[in-house]
Amino acid sequence: MRKRHQFILNYVETYEIASVQELAEQVGASVETIRRDLNLMAEHNLFHRIHGGAVSHKYRDIGRSFQTRQRLNNEAKKQIAAKALSYIQEGMTIGLDASSSSWYFAQMLPDIRCTVITSSMHNIRTLSNKTAINIIATGGTYSPKYDAFYGSSSGYLLSRFQIDVAIFSCTGLCNGTIWESNEMNAVMKRKMLAVSEKKFLLLDHSKYERKDLITLCDLAQITHLFSDNLPPQSIHQYCDEHHIPLIV
Repeated sequence: MRKRHQFILNYVETYEIASVQELAEQVGASVETIRRDLNLMAEHNLFHRIHGGAVSHKYRDIGRSFQTRQRLNNEAKKQIAAKALSYIQEGMTIGLDASSSSWYFAQMLPDIRCTVITSSMHNIRTLSNKTAINIIATGGTYSPKYDAFYGSSSGYLLSRFQIDVAIFSCTGLCNGTIWESNEMNAVMKRKMLAVSEKKFLLLDHSKYERKDLITLCDLAQITHLFSDNLPPQSIHQYCDEHHIPLIV
């Protein structure tokens, strides 16, 4: 096995799922070279080949664990969360998904009078010492991998609320479509977005022009896009055409 192939295999095994773009950056090769490598390695059954990347055989649920996600682009996510925070007002009802971006937002949220609805135990633990904040957990079936709750009871509780601002992230944004890696997270986010007046998408630059397995929703459904870098021209133009504020 080539040294580059061994590195790719080790990377996929370590981080569960990897995109063509991030592997190209890691090994210093072109995207076209990595695509050929992944196709060849998948033919030898070294991992599952998916659109835009590869996923380890070890994981039936191909979404990355929270522990993995919180290490990726963490400084960029903190910057993005701080920008979204400036749009929050006292008295709001805020929905937080189980993303690491929402977790950084929860860390920065001041101890002001507001209500936070979330499925994430990471968010609940982070907010637990902020006594002015009313915390509502969705409940449901607990996932140790995501440290969050899922299932029909979680969705039912969400459907009964009216949320002022939903704070959420995703695994990719491409051609005006927001993508997710697994159905569990996608279902919960759709439920939250459906009952939210404003929808804030927190997106670091690594997710531009990236697709995944599940279509979450159209970018036109969100009200604000927060990022750390200017997006490609296609996304910038889409935001202009649909009057979506782009905060960078």
